[in-house]
Amino acid sequence: MRHIFNEIIRHSTRLELYFLFGFFLSSFFTPFAISVGKRFGIIDEPSKDNKRTKVHKLPTPRTGGMAIYASFLIVFLVIHRFSKPMVGLFIGATIIFFGMAFDDKYNLSVLQKFAIQFVASGVVIFLGVKFSFVTNPFNHSIVYLGWWGVILTFIWIVGITNALNFIDGLDGLAAGIGAISSITLTFVAIYKGNLAFALLLLAVSGALIAFLLYNFHPARIFLGDSGAELIGFILATISVLGAYKTATLLTMLIPILTLGIPITEVFTSIVRRAKKEISPFHYDTDHIHYRLLKKGWSQRKIALFYYIITITLSAVGLYIAFGGVK
Repeated sequence: MRHIFNEIIRHSTRLELYFLFGFFLSSFFTPFAISVGKRFGIIDEPSKDNKRTKVHKLPTPRTGGMAIYASFLIVFLVIHRFSKPMVGLFIGATIIFFGMAFDDKYNLSVLQKFAIQFVASGVVIFLGVKFSFVTNPFNHSIVYLGWWGVILTFIWIVGITNALNFIDGLDGLAAGIGAISSITLTFVAIYKGNLAFALLLLAVSGALIAFLLYNFHPARIFLGDSGAELIGFILATISVLGAYKTATLLTMLIPILTLGIPITEVFTSIVRRAKKEISPFHYDTDHIHYRLLKKGWSQRKIALFYYIITITLSAVGLYIAFGGVK
């Protein structure tokens, strides 16, 4: 842990600047995204969707992904580290954003959305983003994954991309958890010596925190699929690309724990729907956050509760990985 703190102090000025850069970019782009949503009718209308029981009462733009993507794009260009994997991250994120922005407007089918996610994941894997091997922290032996690494990378990226979208059911949930996860992964990127990824992650966290000023209950704008899936895709890809390219089994616990809530939501949803013998992609309001809402919890209380859990799990992951065995 001392090494991490020394590196943070060494690069503190740049780290702070990129966090503030992301914050101010998102602060500028979010009001613009609200205007675009209203102008072009990219609105979540609670009264016009009879198939889903929605918790918001007023028509709300679902163009938040525009603010996050614009901030991500500018920060990426400023960092200007155009290695093949970094370019793969950018291209994949762009595919996710524009594909899901189309979904926010026109409601694509599940198959079409998965096609977009697999194309984006395929691009980053083709350009070198994949789990190649894992180092055992106890005997330092290396396990090469081969084609299993490609399959695992596909599952990880597509799974986390969807997981962030799963929890985007209440105001501030996905954006807040995404911000906390970005900050957590920043520590690991610094530990691994990947300053460019640390700067990008901090900028993303700053952008999400600024977005929360508009997205926390009562929300004036939603992330939409283009925003929620973009966040999931960025976090999933960077966890493979930067922080975990030479991963030990212990450091791999960090993204699993910091993203523990969305991962849990995915698994519980699949099991719940399998028991009901319905499609795993069938929409329902039995997610944990919806159940808490039905019990009388406010949206703000649920969001803060989820933040506390995510921070706790992140701290546990960092302690396990860096507090003892490395």
